[in-house]
Amino acid sequence: MRQRTKELWVIPTIIALATGVPLGAAFMLLGLWLAGTPIHPSFSIEWVWRALSASLPVWVTVAVLSVAAIITGLLFRQRARTAEEAAEKHFAVQSLRNAEDRMAKLTEEHAAEIENLNSKEPRLHGVWNNAQTFWHMGKQGEAPGMQIGGWIDLTSSNTKETLYLLAAYIGDSRAQTFMGTEVKPGVVNRAMVMLFIVPPLATDTTRPFTATIVVEDQFNRRYQLPTHEFRATPARTLPPPPSLEGREPILHASWLGDSAWGWASSHPEEDPIYVIRGDVTLLVDNIKEPVIITGVEIEGAESLGTFDNFKLDPGQPVTRGVRLHFRGKAPAGNDNYALQLVFKDLRGNRYPTLSHRFNPLPIPERVGVQRGAGNVL
Repeated sequence: MRQRTKELWVIPTIIALATGVPLGAAFMLLGLWLAGTPIHPSFSIEWVWRALSASLPVWVTVAVLSVAAIITGLLFRQRARTAEEAAEKHFAVQSLRNAEDRMAKLTEEHAAEIENLNSKEPRLHGVWNNAQTFWHMGKQGEAPGMQIGGWIDLTSSNTKETLYLLAAYIGDSRAQTFMGTEVKPGVVNRAMVMLFIVPPLATDTTRPFTATIVVEDQFNRRYQLPTHEFRATPARTLPPPPSLEGREPILHASWLGDSAWGWASSHPEEDPIYVIRGDVTLLVDNIKEPVIITGVEIEGAESLGTFDNFKLDPGQPVTRGVRLHFRGKAPAGNDNYALQLVFKDLRGNRYPTLSHRFNPLPIPERVGVQRGAGNVL
């Protein structure tokens, strides 16, 4: 039985019967007395029948009905008020619970924001250009797909390294083709972030598409770009990946913060042999097939020792430890040393990298390198 039916119908009926029967009996006796019907100390069926069939004055009937109506109305009013108060109480409790849930969610989001702000990991920030973002349907070969992206201003924090964005995702879907870009520290980088998703995540080209693009750098760290509503544009065929014909290969080198230099001979004034060491991530662009790196040079210096060859695949970053010995001029004392390394491949192609500033080793390096010998990479 529902609570409202119980409160508004069953309970008032029971109360009305409980109070109405004695009251009715009292008025019945009063009516019998007024009608002149004798009342005996003991009752019989014949007397009950005579009492029920006796004529009562109209005012007695009206009085009984009026009292019954008043009592019933009061009971219904009381029950309705009780039900209304119960509903208001339930609404207040539900509102309080909703407020507590919202407060807990806001507290959790605030704690996550504080943790993110206090994090020492590199962070990527972006602002989309609303007038230059879009998505549309198309095909890549015979497969239907979607192109989505546009121009965005990117900056980084908590790092002094250049971030190379090499892959992109929307949810669990990885872009089949992604125009990689680089984010230099300390400046605003205006870049085109463009994804080709196969199969498409949306098909209604009359409606905008809201998405959060996640990009991945050369260290497999992922960064969320701001959630953005990309406007729909007329359908077109997705262009093929850009041609590499006529484009020079480019080798990118990103050094970690512990790269350093030092002297590697007992008497650097007489035998100036030095060493640089550190971890570096290498990425080569504009190549169709892997290249085999067979050596490294320093402009104006003589490289010493052997070299361990390694392979670089197109668009795939590789992180390696570097330890290079060379003979030549180096800064005196504990000054930083700016060097440009030039890598060479099996076909004799040269890949110059950007100049990097190596920190001096805290203790002079004594590795026992003899003249004309050493270890590289």
